[in-house]
Amino acid sequence: MSTTASSASSPVTVSITPGQTPASPPSITQISFNGTTGALVFTFSDGTQQNVLGFAAAVAASLGGASLAVLDTNGALLLGGKPRFGVDADGALTCPTPLPDTTNGFVPVAGSTVIYLNGSGPMEVA
Repeated sequence: MSTTASSASSPVTVSITPGQTPASPPSITQISFNGTTGALVFTFSDGTQQNVLGFAAAVAASLGGASLAVLDTNGALLLGGKPRFGVDADGALTCPTPLPDTTNGFVPVAGSTVIYLNGSGPMEVA
């Protein structure tokens, strides 16, 4: 589309003539997560990228929380990169990662709130 405006005196004349069809807007081809910055990275069909910061925190806040949790393919909660708590087929709580055990040299520190196995005895909280 082109426009021209001319005026030697009043009134002004504006002419609008058809032109090329504008290109369609780029589409989203990929959405990834940057673990270093915490941003969602949107990649568009024209190769441009747009970082969106705070998305995970906004979703968590909308659900009444402060952050989002990550589950592995079995549904276990990942903490520190390891599956820590899960649920079995019957809905019972599971601990996929073995607890520290005093029979393997673990020494509990009082007040640390670490859950551990006390030898062959029960689980305890330091």
